[in-house]
Amino acid sequence: MKILPNTYNIKNSIEIAEELTKLNINQNNILITLDIKDLYTNLPKQGLTMAARQWLQQSAVYHEESKQIILLINTIME
Repeated sequence: MKILPNTYNIKNSIEIAEELTKLNINQNNILITLDIKDLYTNLPKQGLTMAARQWLQQSAVYHEESKQIILLINTIME
């Protein structure tokens, strides 16, 4: 299983505050933060991935997009 690099992960509120001061944000930008550390701990990882693959196949999502979605799910679950 391939996992995305932690390029966009922040360790704590101090780190995010420091990173935000470096951004040039205007009224057209939207900033979203998520704290998912404990959100998915009770979901069966393998079952979730299998269900997502089946849904993507039935939804006629392009193969490359499906691969990216599954990669994102695996990254979040890990």
